[in-house]
Amino acid sequence: MRKTQMVTDRELEIMKILWARQKASVREVQDDLNRETGPVAYSTVQTLLNIMEEKKGLVRHVVEGRTFIYFPKKSSERTIRELTRRFVDRVFDGALDRVMVALLDSKPPTPEDLERLRAMIDEAQRQSIQNPNGHEELLIQAT
Repeated sequence: MRKTQMVTDRELEIMKILWARQKASVREVQDDLNRETGPVAYSTVQTLLNIMEEKKGLVRHVVEGRTFIYFPKKSSERTIRELTRRFVDRVFDGALDRVMVALLDSKPPTPEDLERLRAMIDEAQRQSIQNPNGHEELLIQAT
């Protein structure tokens, strides 16, 4: 199985379009990008989608008539979780405390943010006690 590689800002914009639409042609992706971020060439979008399919394994396509229709291979939640895990491992050597310090330093949390974080940490702690092997995914809901 291919590891999910880090994505560029433009690739992430494309993924968000595909997640929202569920499927899209190159032209539809281009139109959405043009509306959201400014002009981008059709050939650029096509090249990015090819890279995202062949090298990064983020999307797949089917052919309808003469049109390539692209789909995200994984849900946004799963992709973001995988990208985050790789980022934490690469940048912070897997140290969650360093990640949290960097996040809190980058944007001061509101009291509501801190309350939600406390609740998430409490839930993670409960799940960790219930599943000490840690083989199952930790499911934390932000409310």
